[in-house]
Amino acid sequence: MNPPQDAHKFVQAHVQHNGRQLQYIRSCFAAIAGSAAGILGLTNLSGFLFYALSWTLLSVLLLSRTSGGSKYFMNGYKDIVFNGAVGGLLSYVLFHTLLYGLVHLYQ
Repeated sequence: MNPPQDAHKFVQAHVQHNGRQLQYIRSCFAAIAGSAAGILGLTNLSGFLFYALSWTLLSVLLLSRTSGGSKYFMNGYKDIVFNGAVGGLLSYVLFHTLLYGLVHLYQ
């Protein structure tokens, strides 16, 4: 993947910091969403739809907060919307399984 034409405008240390902060936000939000889905007892397709809905909601919030991300990320909205989707899904499944097992174990 080639860097954008205006890549010289970005300071690499700041771009890396923004990426780390975005990853931290995504991980925390995936843990919260997975915990909520586990407590609510969402399984199968409804659990993954809840993840997709929560990922979309967080992406919209981040896009509105960063004005599209073009000033803060090298690839703009692509970094905000698509990066970390699989890692977020793994965190979501981990917390969903934990909380679902704790809450719905003896039902």
